[in-house]
Formats: sequence, structure tokens, C-alpha cells
Amino acid sequence: MKDALRHSRFEPAFQPLVDMSNGLVVGFEVLARWVDPALPAIGPVHFIPAAERYGLIGPLTRQILRKGCTEALQFPGEPILAFNLSPIQFRDPDLFDFVIAVIEPTGFPLRRVHIEMTESALTGDDGVALATVQRFKSVGIGVALDDFGTGFASLTRLHAFPFETLKIDASFVQTMETDPGSRKIVASVIGLGQSLGMTIVAEGVETEQQATILRRLGCDIAQGWLFGKPAAALEIVRSLPSPTGGIQRKSTRVSPLQRFHQLEALYKDAPIALGFADLDLSYVSVNDRLAQILGRPAADIVGHPITEKLPARHKLAMTRLLQRIIDRRSIKSHEYSDGAMARSYLISCQCVCDDVGDAIGLSITAIDITQRKAAQVALKADEEHFRRSVELSPNVAWAAKPSGEVDYMSPALGIGEASAMADRIADWYARMHEQDRARVRQEWLAWLPSQRPFSTQFRIKWNDGEWRWVLSRAKPFFNSRGQLERWYGVISDISDQKILEATVAQMASLPQENAQAAQILKLFR
Repeated sequence: MKDALRHSRFEPAFQPLVDMSNGLVVGFEVLARWVDPALPAIGPVHFIPAAERYGLIGPLTRQILRKGCTEALQFPGEPILAFNLSPIQFRDPDLFDFVIAVIEPTGFPLRRVHIEMTESALTGDDGVALATVQRFKSVGIGVALDDFGTGFASLTRLHAFPFETLKIDASFVQTMETDPGSRKIVASVIGLGQSLGMTIVAEGVETEQQATILRRLGCDIAQGWLFGKPAAALEIVRSLPSPTGGIQRKSTRVSPLQRFHQLEALYKDAPIALGFADLDLSYVSVNDRLAQILGRPAADIVGHPITEKLPARHKLAMTRLLQRIIDRRSIKSHEYSDGAMARSYLISCQCVCDDVGDAIGLSITAIDITQRKAAQVALKADEEHFRRSVELSPNVAWAAKPSGEVDYMSPALGIGEASAMADRIADWYARMHEQDRARVRQEWLAWLPSQRPFSTQFRIKWNDGEWRWVLSRAKPFFNSRGQLERWYGVISDISDQKILEATVAQMASLPQENAQAAQILKLFR
């Protein structure tokens, strides 16, 4: 290792830090690589502890800091560089002077430098470490707490140190998809860090599913093989698609704490009844509207089973229903009427799942539909009145789509009384005289483009087997945008009128000497 340091065989490798909101590279973590063709590959997990053990961590850090800052000057944009320092180094009161003395000659801006320290640097007397961190902050260098959750950092130290960034250890990130506990830890760390105004970085992201979970939880920055492996500076320059920007000093995302209080306000004042139950089918929370429906104070409902007040004969059936909703990850709605209160409700139960689809509880909503039910009853009565009126009318109402396809025909005069609308319409077409059927259809289709009122006559067979003449008229209906929406029509029996017309025509053909016929003809004319 001494020989490698003497011949400058430690090189920086740059791993991208990616903004989760837009996928852009905002910086790089600079990692040390021992490059020696004469030796087998030696990973940092081996040579870093050796450097610490033999007092060589200082020279190694100097070499990576100097090369990393110098090579990053050719990167487009203003990416930040994050360097890991050993916990041993934070015990050195001269660490700040050492870092500044290495970076400043390279010309790399101090404001784009981040120093990462692990939790183990905070054990014991951390007065020296705190003073060093404060000096870093005073010149614009950011400080991150690395591998959070794997060491011994107390919340007191987390609050005392002016960290700008909190990094979630890769061990939690890489097990989120299969371990609910890891997901809870990651969500808690994100909420904790953002509540303290920190930027959250997730390490070790390897799959799109992990990235999706992190975005939904509100994570700010991610790094891992999904976004890019550590690479040499020349490779980074060739692969960067566009100039990069730095990490925001403070997260602009809504923190879980803010989101919690926002949802709490919505939950409390929602115009509908809301509740949540755990997988044991016991209420975890209810708002005042649901408590009012259930007829008990919210404090007397939380912690009690959903089926607690149900009659014994209904408890088992309700438990099975709710369990099926959970097992099938489905939603079920049911109308419920409270006879005592004369109210009606639409109650829905929906399985709530986490980011990987594991069930975590039941969401319960109840909407007061009393007025809607009353309106439905009134509307049904009106519809019944209208239907009876149409059936008693001597005319037949019909309607058609803009394309001309008839889709409604009212029953009247004993014709077309089939219950199914399609059968009723087919019955009308079947009763039309075969000489009129094709003619009327051609007239109708030819008239449609004009979008003007339509009128035609044809013969139809009544139930008594008699052929009668009818007049069919239709008017177009246009919506507010002037577009044809429907045709509305009516069919009237004109058989008597046709007989009268035939009689008049016959009388007109009689000799004019017939005074009586002439007088009658004059009267009709």
C-alpha cells in the first residue's frame, strides 16, 4: 500500500447521484480504487481498513481528494462531489485544514464539495467532530451522515450536528421489495430526515421497483447500479447526456410529517365518513362523521372490532366478507339504510396495500345518499307516470342516434309491446309493409345529412291483421356546441285521413252534373 501511494496508484471512481424527481445527475460519490496491473483486484472493503490500521488513511484521502476534484473540473455543469472520510479522521482537530489544503489548489469550488461521515464517527466524545463539521459548513462544504441506521447515532447527535444530507444504507434499500420491516425503516428515515430539513439519499438502488418505492416515499436522491456503476472520469464525460446541476440544499418535496398533517386535516373535515381498520379487522381511526353514523364517540370505536355491534348471526358473514376483500385486494360497496334515523348510506370497504402490494389494512368510507335515494324514488315515480302516459297516447314515440339507428320505440295501440327494446324495434320493422320497408329506409338515410325535420308515410299491420297508414315525423336535437345529438320522432295513425283522401279523389272523378257530389266535393276542398 505504501508503494501504491508512492506511485499514485489509487484512482477516483465516480458513481452518479440522481434526482428522483426528474432523473437528472446532480453529482457523484467519489470512491477509491486501487489500480495496479501487477496485483489482483483489491476492493476498498479490504484496503480502507488496512489504511486505517497502518496510519495511511491520510495519504490515501489526499490522493483521492486531489485527483477527484481535478478530474471533475472537466464535467459539464456544476455537479457536486461527495467524499467519504474515515471516522478516525474526524478525531483529528486538523482535519478541516487538511481537506482545504488539498482541495483549494485544484480550483474545484468548495460549495460543490460534500463530506460524508458514518455514524461510527459520532461515538464517544464528538466535540472535535462537531467543531470540524461546523468549520466545513462555514466555507460552504456540505456534510452528510452516511449509512444511517447501521451504527449508533442517537437522535440527540443527529439533531446537534448540522447535517444537510442523510444517506439511507443500501442494506435497507435492497430488501424493501421483500421485507416489510425494511420498507418501514426506509419510510421512517425519509420522514425523519425531511422533517429536519435534510436532503435524503438512498444508496444501493438496483431495481426499478426499488426506485418506484423510493419516489412514492418522497426520497430526493438515489445512487446505485440502476443509475450507473462507479466509473473513471473519462467514461463519465463521454456518458453524461447533459450538464448537471447540484443537489438542493433543502428538500422541496412534501415531507411525510407535512403530508401526515395535511391528510389529518382532510380526514377530520372530510364531507364523507372515513375510517381505517387493521388486518385484525379492528378500527385504527375514524373521523367524526363515521362515528356519528356508528352512533358512538370516536374514542369508543378505535381499537374495537368492526363487527363488535353486529348481531351474532351477522358477525361471521361480515368477517368472511372483509377477509375476502383483503385476500383479493378488491373493493366492495353496499347500500345501508338506518331505519331509526331514516338515513341511507353507500358504504365501501377497500383493501389498502403498500408499495409492493402487501395488504396493510382496510379503508372504509360512507357517503350519505338519503337525498339521492329520495330523488331516485321521485324520478322513478315520474318515469312511471310518463311511461303510462305514453302507453295511453294514440301516438308512438321513437328516437334514434345521430347515425340514424333507431334505439327507442314506445309501446302503443297494442303494437310493439315486447319488453326488450331491441325486440320491440324489430317487431315494428317486421310489421311494416314489404313495399314500404326499403323505401322508408332509403328516404331516412338519404335525409340524415340535411339535419332538417323529417317526414314520411308507410303502412303497418295492426294486431287485428288490418293494414293501416301511419305518418312518421322526426326533429333533430342539437347540443350546446351545435352538434347533432339525437333524433326524436312520433308516429301517428292517419288511416282515417287516407280513407277521406281516397273518397275525395273518387268523388272528384264523378261527372259534374251530379249536383250532390259536386256540392260535397266543394265542401271538402
